[in-house]
Amino acid sequence: MTQRELIVEQAAKMFVNQGVKAVRMDDIAHELSISKRTLYELFGDKEELLYLCIKHFIEEGRARREKQIAEINNDLEIMLLSFRDMISVAPVSARMRRNMRRFYPSVFKRLEEEVQQESRNDLKRWLGKCVERGYMERTSDCDFVVKLLYESVQGIMVSENFENEDMMSTISMISYSIMIFIRGLCTIEGIKIIDSCFDKYFGNIPAPDTL
Repeated sequence: MTQRELIVEQAAKMFVNQGVKAVRMDDIAHELSISKRTLYELFGDKEELLYLCIKHFIEEGRARREKQIAEINNDLEIMLLSFRDMISVAPVSARMRRNMRRFYPSVFKRLEEEVQQESRNDLKRWLGKCVERGYMERTSDCDFVVKLLYESVQGIMVSENFENEDMMSTISMISYSIMIFIRGLCTIEGIKIIDSCFDKYFGNIPAPDTL
């Protein structure tokens, strides 16, 4: 691992744990026992370092999911597992996105354009494979489903009230909304898979009071 990679890895942990606004370049330099001048020589400014750190955080999540799904050959279960993993980090992701939008809008815009496209591509690929395998109805409009599902989940996550709500209640609302929506698209075979996987991936989340 190069010095640059080491800094990104360690700084990413600091941004995640302490907040993107709270962590200063001085703090990173002190934590890593390097000079602030070295940081600026390697990254230019805090915004570039922050961008690379958030990308690292996102890529770590993707690598974690890829490892988890390596032994699964059912595309619908892969999609459910991936959703569950993303939901598990939703509180942290939502907080970081809101703070970047507020304090570092240029970094936020840059990341949103990249991450949104990657997320939409993932959704479209999963849904397409589920239709091919007969787990979802062939009448399903993948582009429409991707847009509706993605924007519904993102709308909850970027809500200003997210941090003020009971965290488990919010997470359960996201989880159940996804499951109900996906289940409605499924064939009988797909519904069987949904029902068999629910306890495995979502059983430890309490049902929301409103459902």
